[in-house]
Amino acid sequence: MLTKIQLANLDCPACQKVTQNLVGTIPGVTKVSASLETQIVEIEADREIAKDEIKEVLKADEIFSQFEIS
Repeated sequence: MLTKIQLANLDCPACQKVTQNLVGTIPGVTKVSASLETQIVEIEADREIAKDEIKEVLKADEIFSQFEIS
């Protein structure tokens, strides 16, 4: 299953890498791709991943406390 989220302010390679690593820890996630150009994160998983679950994982990291996730 493919889930996409918009991650406003995703504009640096370090944040891109952290995003991919954090979202990749969600059970069932098989692949994460975060684009600096579009600020879209694509998550492939073997189950449906709720956007609230993604938000919870990202917001747990202080870096993302100021990011708008939709």
